[in-house]
Amino acid sequence: MKRMADQLRIRANRWVRRKTAWLGMKPQDVRPIPEWEPDEVRMIVVCRNEALRLPFMLKYHFALGVSRVLLVDNDSTDGTRELAAADPRIHVWTSKERYKGPLYWQEPLLRRFAVGRWCLVLDADELFVYPRMDRLDLPGLAAQLEREGAAALHGLFLEMFSREPIGQVAYRSGDDLRAAAPWFDPEGYVRKRYHPVFDGPAPEFIYMGGTRGRVFAAEFGCSKYPFFKYSPNLFLRRGLHTIEGAPISAAQGAVLHFKYLQDFKAKAVREAERGAYWNASAEYKAYAERFRQEGDFSLWHPGAKRYEGWRQLVELGLMRDF
Repeated sequence: MKRMADQLRIRANRWVRRKTAWLGMKPQDVRPIPEWEPDEVRMIVVCRNEALRLPFMLKYHFALGVSRVLLVDNDSTDGTRELAAADPRIHVWTSKERYKGPLYWQEPLLRRFAVGRWCLVLDADELFVYPRMDRLDLPGLAAQLEREGAAALHGLFLEMFSREPIGQVAYRSGDDLRAAAPWFDPEGYVRKRYHPVFDGPAPEFIYMGGTRGRVFAAEFGCSKYPFFKYSPNLFLRRGLHTIEGAPISAAQGAVLHFKYLQDFKAKAVREAERGAYWNASAEYKAYAERFRQEGDFSLWHPGAKRYEGWRQLVELGLMRDF
């Protein structure tokens, strides 16, 4: 009975949160959003002050087959909103609210526009990598997963970094993010048993550790489910670090995370003071403290690998082919 009561409470809280978030989201144009076709993949992005990374992130995923983007700008001041609104394939909402939990703005968009459709949900500093992507676009990936009876693809979360100290990275907006921060940790990802909240399909394990675990000697989630066929019965948890209610493919992709560019020190200090992210921005506070102590630092170490492509990740055991 307690488990059922907890499930009802969680769903009720999510319903209230979706309604509250939607009321605070203001569309930035009057263009109607075309009907989402069954063989179409669209992307949902939430961002704040990401004009540095967003141009390449969009270019990369449009090239993979994303047809349209639903983007929420959380009160940016660096031109992010204007940059996105200039592309007719992107529909922009704005919200001045503070962050109120994982997927706060994404879930209202999923409920209104994505039911029964394949979607890609990413942050502006992330690139999606998956098996056979050199010959399989995103609609093709969706078809492949449908054939095997899956409705979600797991991606290992890989932090990408430069060999230089973070503040010395010289990335130019629009350039390939993979060239500016090409290194990653090939090991240090620990599987831990996942305890689902709801009945039905759920991951058996989640991954913890990775680069942040190495640097801060603490547990950080390294699982993400960015690509899935949305249903109202899905339970998207911990910012897509877990997903319940969807059969999960035996294959595995990756999410390349490009947080550590030259603007990161200023962002870490700013967000540590603002305290608007998860757990009162505890992670940003840890970064800000390290910058305070060391001035600048590099995440590179002799065991790091230079990124070469999806096949390399399969060979390293960080991805699995179909």
